Amino acid sequence: MNMHTLPPRKRTFYSGSGQSRAVAFVDMRYLRWLCGLDGRDAAPVSRAQVNAVVLNALDQANLNAQLLRAYCYADQDDKATFDDQTLRLLPQADTDGELAMVRQMSADLMAVAHGMQPDVIVIASDDQRLIHTIDVLKLQGIKVCLLADERVKAMPRLQQHDPEWARLLREADRRLVVQAQDLAHALSAGAQAVQQTVHEDVLQAVVNEWWSGLPLDEQDWLREELPALRGVPPELDRELLRRTKMAIHRSLNEHEKRLLREQARRVALGDQVSDEAVTASE
Repeated sequence: MNMHTLPPRKRTFYSGSGQSRAVAFVDMRYLRWLCGLDGRDAAPVSRAQVNAVVLNALDQANLNAQLLRAYCYADQDDKATFDDQTLRLLPQADTDGELAMVRQMSADLMAVAHGMQPDVIVIASDDQRLIHTIDVLKLQGIKVCLLADERVKAMPRLQQHDPEWARLLREADRRLVVQAQDLAHALSAGAQAVQQTVHEDVLQAVVNEWWSGLPLDEQDWLREELPALRGVPPELDRELLRRTKMAIHRSLNEHEKRLLREQARRVALGDQVSDEAVTASE
């Protein structure tokens, strides 16, 4: 699409009454970096709170906006579905992921500007290759806001330490400040909520596969022994934890361990598990 073919139209900016119409474009890798969750062993993050983060940032900037949709760009499919969000899957960052993100986001920005005609566009990215697209959007009468953390409040220092990011931020009509700590909490809390709903099915699948692979004599032995035990035998506990860690690529938290052991007992005993028996193994 030619970036210079958007039709001229009358546009009403937010003037303090009513709501402006906003669309957000969020690079999830940028959000991870912004709040310090981009390390190899960093906690997982979720898109669940992205819309709330954007709306809160707009509110803090005194922009009374209705967020129509958020486009989230990520290199992994989280298998989740959230209202008013569209997930764009990209190549891994170590290939051509960054360039792919810029191209995809630029194309989406121009398509949304032409089709939905929002009053406000919020961009969460630090890639200065978006500057040209931002300039075109501004010429079309769209207010462009960029999401950043507290460092944007000291622009001279930021220009010295990260000139490319500073140059991009200076192109925006508004710089929406989010506290890195608050952002990290929102993204991590959303991830925990999603994991609690997703992992129950994953844990059950691990338990079912383990049970179906046991010889019949071992199944019979467990049916006899488990009623007298609190929890599950240590060797069984270690095996289930190992299998689950391989399935979800991380260690389980205490809530998940308890749930895993409960499911193992239910499967082995045919759902006849007393409440007192469902306890964590030492």
